[in-house]
Parts: sequence; structure tokens; C-alpha cells
Amino acid sequence: MKALVVLGAADGSLSTYRTARALGYRTICVDRSPAAPGVALADEFLPLSTRDTEAIAAALAGRDDLAGALAPSTDIALPTLLALTERLGLPVTMTREAARASLDKRHFRRVCEELGFPAYRWSEITDAAQWEWRGPAVVKPVDAQSGRGVTRCVEKSMVDAAVAAARDLSYSGGVVVEDEVPGTHCGCECVISGGEVAFLALTTRTLCPPPRAVTTAHLMPSEVPAEARRAVVTMVERLCARLRYRTGPLNLDLVVDRDGVPYLIEMGARTSGNGLDELTLRCHGVDTIAASVAAAVYEPMTVTQHPPRPALWQSLSSDHAGRLTAVHGLTEALAMPEVVDVRLFAGPGDEVRGHDNVADKLGYAVLSAPTTAGLRAAAERLNRTLVFEVAPVSPAARGRRES
Repeated sequence: MKALVVLGAADGSLSTYRTARALGYRTICVDRSPAAPGVALADEFLPLSTRDTEAIAAALAGRDDLAGALAPSTDIALPTLLALTERLGLPVTMTREAARASLDKRHFRRVCEELGFPAYRWSEITDAAQWEWRGPAVVKPVDAQSGRGVTRCVEKSMVDAAVAAARDLSYSGGVVVEDEVPGTHCGCECVISGGEVAFLALTTRTLCPPPRAVTTAHLMPSEVPAEARRAVVTMVERLCARLRYRTGPLNLDLVVDRDGVPYLIEMGARTSGNGLDELTLRCHGVDTIAASVAAAVYEPMTVTQHPPRPALWQSLSSDHAGRLTAVHGLTEALAMPEVVDVRLFAGPGDEVRGHDNVADKLGYAVLSAPTTAGLRAAAERLNRTLVFEVAPVSPAARGRRES
């Protein structure tokens, strides 16, 4: 049986391990953490950093059962993906340009400006004095992901602390600040084939209140105008041409302003996490994970979609850190007719964090209903029904456990 190398084992990768197995592939998981959730689904485990190309290549050298490699829901592993596939003689779909644009937010902004896409003011800074305050702004690391270190500043006084937080979570220590674009925040899931958009779906994203920038829900199909979607398709194809990215998954964050103009914010030349593959399959009938596996092994990608059926992804989280003591209402939540699936990543006894980035969620739910209004009402009922009890953990108790 042929094997796939999967770089990363965070919760966003779980669908890749399951789909690969269903398609007849063994999986080799690469992650530095033995506790990462994808490890339990893999056939083999390499306890290595996904950024350590040399060590991974050495561990896989001489094998004749490798069919391809993927880096689902992770930007930081994309340069490794490219180097590894080139070195091991595996199908190469990643490009240096696409990996750089995915990982470096400064480079992505410059590419968008070069292509003449709608632009907004941004700058790389080291302190707040370098930024002329004109209104709400977003401060972020140049090369982190999952919302880590991102702060939505509604006052100028917030910028200094936001810069320090972003710098701490940046791999390179770089920080960018940009004007926040008012409008509808969207996710964008794409399948690229031969440099063209074979499939593209937009979501309407719900964000938590500032200063955080965490997505709490995705509604699909998005409620943005059809003209905006067509404009995004054109922009994505021009972007892929510029990045020489011809085959594989692609996701973007964007904002559609009040005039229907789309502004691209960030990109990743890989599949998304957060259950968006389940949302896409439920809404459009398109399996983006299966398409990504096909691309990784140079097999034809099958993209057949049905008319959209409204679906919603809802994050499940705690607003504060502590010890999860109980989960109430799970049976009742699963019995709701609109609830398609509930995935929990924590259980009673686990220490959990407040929802400061994507990785902090306790789980997620996927819902489906005939109408958008019905979906939103069902999501509200779900949040009232499914309750997480989180007890504060004292610093002294935490220190005793860590010693």
C-alpha cells in the first residue's frame, strides 16, 4: 500500500488522515508533538518538527512506498513540503512563490499591489510611533497563523502592546499593521486545476469582538453579491498565475466592502482547518480534501458540485482559561435536527485556554438548514444547549503540576 507524508497533526489535519485512509493510502504523520490529535489517526509517526526538512528527508530516505506529501491547514510547513517533494522525487505541486506568499504577509501584500488588486494601507513596524493612526487597525505577526498574535486595535493606545504580542509570536520577529477594512469578512475555499479555478466557495465569517480576531462561525454560501464572487474568481486566477501555482487547494481570507469590492487579506496554498472541508462538502457536495490528496499524487481531481445547501460551522470555546470540569447538553445538541456533527477536542479534566486563536477552541459543530435564518437560530439554540463548565486554575496549582 502506498503512503502519504502528512506534515502536521493539529485538529485541522484530521480530515486529511481519514480521507487518505478511505482512499487506500497509509499515512506518515510528521509532528513534533506526540499528543497532537492527528497522531492517533496515522499509520506511522515521525516526532519531528514540520520545519526540519533535513531530518524528515533523512527519516524517509530510501523508501519506495511514498506516493506524495501534503501540508494540510498549516502555512509554516509549506516550504518544507516543497523541499521534501523535490528531494524525494515525489509529485511537486507547491511553488516557492506560493509558499512565500502563504507564509509572509508582507510579501502577499506586495504581490496584491503588483497585480493592481484593491489595496489598503499597511506597513511593517517595530513600535506604534511608526504608524499614523487614522482609525481601527489590525496588528499581526508577519509569519504566524491561526490568529496567533493578531490584535484588532480600536484605539491608538492599544498598538504598542499589540506590537509586542505580535513580535513574541512571529517566527522572524516581524510585525505588520494595517487599516482594518470595514465590510463582510469572508473565507474562501478553492480547488485549482491547471491554473484555473475548478471550484470556489465563499463563507461569511463571524468574528469575536475586538481586540481578538478569532473566527467564531462560517456561513456557506456567503451572503455577498454574486458580482463580488465573480471578481474573486478573476483575482484568484491572476494570483495563481503570478505565483505559478497550478494545481492543488487554496484558501484565502478577504473582506467585501460596502460597495461590493473584495479585498484579499491573506492566503494559504493548502486546505483550511476549522472543519471547512465538512462545510464545503455539506453545502456544495465538493470534497476539497479528496481533491488535495489527488493533487498530491498527480491523480485527476474530481470536482462535481450540487446547488448550494445552507450550512454553518460554529466554533465551541470558553471565554476564559482553566480546567474543563463538565460538558452539559451534548446529547440534546446532537438531537437537534439542524446539527450534522459535533467534534470535541477537550473533555472533563483537561486544561483549556480562552479563545485567543483558532487552536484554542474546544471543538466545533456543523449545522445545516433550508434557510440562513434557520441556521442562525439553530446556532443560537446550540450555544444555549451545549455548555462547558471551566473552573479557574490557580497559578500555584499550575506551577505544582508543571514542576
